[in-house]
Amino acid sequence: MTLKAGAAKICITPQEEMFPAEYHLGNFKFSGVHDDLFVRALVLDNGERRLAVITFDAADMSRTEDMLDVLSARYGLLRENVLFAATHTHEAPTFANEHHWVAGDPQRLAWVVRYGDFVVAQAAKCVGLALGSMREAKWGYGTGKSYINVNRDQLFESGFWGRGRDFEGPSDKTLGVIKVDDLKGGKIAIVLNYAVHCLCSYTCKDESGEKYLISGDIAGRTSAYIEERYLEDGAVCLWTSGAAGNQEPIYTPVYNKLGQDGSNHLGYSLGYASWDLCAHVSETHAVDAIRIMDGIENMRETMKITVVDRDLALPGRRMEFEIASFGPVMDKPFHGKIEEGSDVVLKLKLITLDDLALLGNNGELYCEIGIRLKQQSPMKDLFVISHISERAGYLPDRRGYDRHTFGFFTTNVMDGCTEDYLLPAVREMYLERLKDND
Repeated sequence: MTLKAGAAKICITPQEEMFPAEYHLGNFKFSGVHDDLFVRALVLDNGERRLAVITFDAADMSRTEDMLDVLSARYGLLRENVLFAATHTHEAPTFANEHHWVAGDPQRLAWVVRYGDFVVAQAAKCVGLALGSMREAKWGYGTGKSYINVNRDQLFESGFWGRGRDFEGPSDKTLGVIKVDDLKGGKIAIVLNYAVHCLCSYTCKDESGEKYLISGDIAGRTSAYIEERYLEDGAVCLWTSGAAGNQEPIYTPVYNKLGQDGSNHLGYSLGYASWDLCAHVSETHAVDAIRIMDGIENMRETMKITVVDRDLALPGRRMEFEIASFGPVMDKPFHGKIEEGSDVVLKLKLITLDDLALLGNNGELYCEIGIRLKQQSPMKDLFVISHISERAGYLPDRRGYDRHTFGFFTTNVMDGCTEDYLLPAVREMYLERLKDND
């Protein structure tokens, strides 16, 4: 049966009466908007399975069970056939009411629940519009390079690892692109996958320096650029984050101040200029994607879809360490306390589209783990997609733990064990997928 596809997008910027907007990655509120936030949906139907991919311009995913309930009841979508993904923009309000900064404050919690209700409703409308636009389609995918990211774990003069820019450190420059056209060649949707944190304009304000502004950052602005390029087609561009746990943009709003005594801390700020740098990075990224799209020639009118889900329990830990105003203290020997904690549940979703695999997870994998997942995949290509469900946090590789990088201080998983559990689990998921094919 010929593939059918439909796509749509709807704004999820908080309504005017909802400002100021709550945030959970920093102790501040948003009072204005630089560029709007969107939920975007792509629905694919091969006659045997109907798959929905839904992306949110948001820092983290939440309310996934509520959304699945609505999509199942309203449109008959099977829960396993829905893939959510937050872009992890750092300039978006939160709808994660389970976050500890929110749950302990009744006033903040009320706002977050209200905004979450709005996001759930908008997501459902978006999927409905995508379903309403379904038409016969063809698809293809390709990969190329985009040089807009850099490893954030830098060895400083002090001898300690901190957040900076290591241009020789491990970094995955691969930009994955899925193109979905109608049978006349008009663009229905583009799906992008790339490993970078969307924080080009994190904590940036308006020109007066008074209001923190909402933005989709690299993800939102890249999508907007591509959607404008194919405006006549009504194309929708869904951006997804790869294994970006230690990958930052080549430009960030704050840089390390390097002391004559060998010390370092985040001290220099680019201020309002960061908005222009974000536009530059996003346009560069978008043009890289368009170049890859133009090179995709093997367009197919059918698609074999398989889905495998798994919850993976990772040994957890509790940790106590010194905190400064700009984050963990990383310029002196670690003297913190580490104890066993509750397991961290890593949600995994393996979707295959013919010879392409999409591996969803709700953590922030270090790029080294993502690269090894790609190397060990039995499929022709693998796109790692992060932030698909309620946050599991940072997942460094063993070297990240040994070096006491930023990921070491922020993970809730016991030292160095993520790959020991993850790689075998993914191999088993591939085998289960083969059984499904049989």
